[in-house]
Amino acid sequence: QTCALPISDLHRQPVNVGELLSAVREYYEATAFDGGISLVAAGDRKPITAALDRPLMLRAVSNLVSNAIAHTPRGGSVTLAASASDAEIRIQVSDTGAGIPAEALPRVFDRFFRVDASRSRTSGGTTSGGTGLGLAIVQSIMMLHGGSAAIASQPGYGTCVTLRMPLLIA
Repeated sequence: QTCALPISDLHRQPVNVGELLSAVREYYEATAFDGGISLVAAGDRKPITAALDRPLMLRAVSNLVSNAIAHTPRGGSVTLAASASDAEIRIQVSDTGAGIPAEALPRVFDRFFRVDASRSRTSGGTTSGGTGLGLAIVQSIMMLHGGSAAIASQPGYGTCVTLRMPLLIA
């Protein structure tokens, strides 16, 4: 038995997606700066407003940005972007970090899966690493919104996670 919320339990409200990305960027700005990482939020020229569960979407994008910063070396960059079509919203978080080996990509959204310790940044002699739940949480949040999460990565060049969900006008 799973503990997933029924879709009807989402607390949808009008959310400006560009403002949501800006809020996440502002929250992680100091962390990125301390790591020597450029953190940029970009979006469509016209505002994208949709009916979303704002706290859950903040959590999903925050998990992606946290991962991206953790796996991007000094001098690298993390970019948040949003776009919309008539049918869907797309949010992308991309980085110029370590990347993920192709054999690990099919499992990255599995609960408790971690690629390997060599991808974690070291600070003051200690390695930072999570529990392997961040991307599983992102995938669950996207499923609650009727959407999906996909990942593309190349070791040594970086990773891009794309969140897609139906465009429900607020």
